[in-house]
Amino acid sequence: MRTIIILLTAVLITSCGQKAAETPDKKPVIKFAEADISSNEIVHLTDFEDNYYSLDQILADHKGKIVYLDVWASWCGPCKVMMPYSEKLQEKYKDKEVVFLFVSIDQDIRKWEQSAKSFNLIENSFLARNYPKAKLFQDNNVSSIPRYMLFDKNGRLVDDNARRPSDKDLETTIDAFLAL
Repeated sequence: MRTIIILLTAVLITSCGQKAAETPDKKPVIKFAEADISSNEIVHLTDFEDNYYSLDQILADHKGKIVYLDVWASWCGPCKVMMPYSEKLQEKYKDKEVVFLFVSIDQDIRKWEQSAKSFNLIENSFLARNYPKAKLFQDNNVSSIPRYMLFDKNGRLVDDNARRPSDKDLETTIDAFLAL
């Protein structure tokens, strides 16, 4: 009996000093139909499962990383031409603090999904649900695509008309921001 009490005491003493396993804070998933989309101050986005996000939320989730935003559409020939260059750029920066976001302005959800998947844009691929009305698009005169934007590690827009993925100067720019 004495041995059992000693063992229980030892277990309690050692376990009290350990932290309980922490579970990461998961944000609740909101479907687009449930989201408040009354404001055009923010860009309203959905993913392939019709989950709602705001661009501000995504930028906040990637704080500490450079974000390269590609505004495109399934029907845009020049956008499609740039996709292989984007893929090479992503490969080059895959182990760096750079995130590539692909935001389509398609009106037809099925065409966006098919085109995005054909270019393997599975991760960080969204559909803008309030183009062209969103403040970001209005303030930066996003009236033609492809259009690229660069956000710094704090989520601030630093280039509203960034170089195309095919332009080698883009790599110089990204490398400069990574060095900061």
